[in-house]
Amino acid sequence: MWSQKKIKPEKIKDRNTKQLRSSGIKVIEHLPYLDNPEFREPKEIAHRMIILTALFQLHLKAPKDIIKKWLEENGLIPYLNKDELGYLETEYFQLPEQTQIDMYWFVEAIWAFAWIGGLHNNLTFNTGVEDSLATLIPNIAKNEPAEKFISDFKLRNQVEIFETLDKFYRAHWFARNNHLTGKKSDKVDLDIIMERRKALEFTVYKEFDWDEISLDT
Repeated sequence: MWSQKKIKPEKIKDRNTKQLRSSGIKVIEHLPYLDNPEFREPKEIAHRMIILTALFQLHLKAPKDIIKKWLEENGLIPYLNKDELGYLETEYFQLPEQTQIDMYWFVEAIWAFAWIGGLHNNLTFNTGVEDSLATLIPNIAKNEPAEKFISDFKLRNQVEIFETLDKFYRAHWFARNNHLTGKKSDKVDLDIIMERRKALEFTVYKEFDWDEISLDT
C-alpha cells in the first residue's frame, strides 16, 4: 500500500526516541528500529477485537454457553485459537488463575484495537480504558450482531499506527527496565503498555498469529 512506502522505521525510531526522552521517558539509543510492516486487513483486525470482546465477557461472569452461542451465530468460532476454544468449554472459575488474569487484561487490547480503528483518540502509556468503550462495540448482552461493526471497521492512517507501535515498543523498554530495577514512573504502566502493544503488533505484522506475538524489548 502507498502509505506503507512512506514508513521509514529508522527515522521514526530517531524521532520517537527524542520525543519520549523530552517527555521524561528515558529510552536507550541502541534499541533497534522496527522491521518494515505488513499490515493485516481491517476485517481480520475487527474479528480479533470482537473475539477478545466476547471472551472478556467471561471475566465479567457472562455464561460461557451464551458467549459461545453468540460467537457461533456471528460466524466467529473459526477465528478463535485453540486456547480460546478451550475457554468456551470450561467454567470460568475452573480456568487457571493466570488465564483469568490474562482475560482481565483483554480489555486493554480491545481499547487499542478501537484506537487502531479510529473509534477514539486517547491511547496512552499510563491511563486505563474509558467507560466510552462500551458504546463503541456490539452489546453482546443485548445480542447485537457483529456483522455491521466488522464490515464498517477501517484502519486509521498506517503511518500513525506504525509510529505509535514504535513509541509503545520504546516505552515498553523503559517500563520494563523500571520494573526490573525497582524504579517508578507515573508516565508508564507496564501492563497497559504490554496489552496495547500486542494489539498494535498484531495489526502491523500479519505474519504472527495472536498467540505467537513476542513482546521482547
